[in-house]
Amino acid sequence: MTDRAKARAARLAALLNEDGTVTPAEELPEGLLVEAGEDLEAIYLEVLTAETIGEGLHAVRVESGLETPKVLARRGLTKGRLSQLENPDLNPQLSTITRQADALEYDVTIVFTPRDKARRVVQVKVSGSADSV
Repeated sequence: MTDRAKARAARLAALLNEDGTVTPAEELPEGLLVEAGEDLEAIYLEVLTAETIGEGLHAVRVESGLETPKVLARRGLTKGRLSQLENPDLNPQLSTITRQADALEYDVTIVFTPRDKARRVVQVKVSGSADSV
């Protein structure tokens, strides 16, 4: 998670009341959740963007709502191997990524994002049975 996302999460955590409820948005001070000049769409996309493949696989597993034992059974993995796949320092093969995503009922799409905003984004859907590249 980026430093900006961590700071935003800390601000959000501060909104929790002692009884576990969240302060309604209309009662919040102006600018508490969004710093002046920030683009809300860019913030949203940044939070959804994992910094590594491992973080992405972990986020997909959590988002899928599947319990770890069920994921392990679907893929025939051990807890150690699942931990390796979600390790941010490792770089699994594309075929491994697609098989893991498939087990979590996700598709994989590679997105080529241009640095020059005048160019278009190119997306490539990757087959769930992709061979190693």
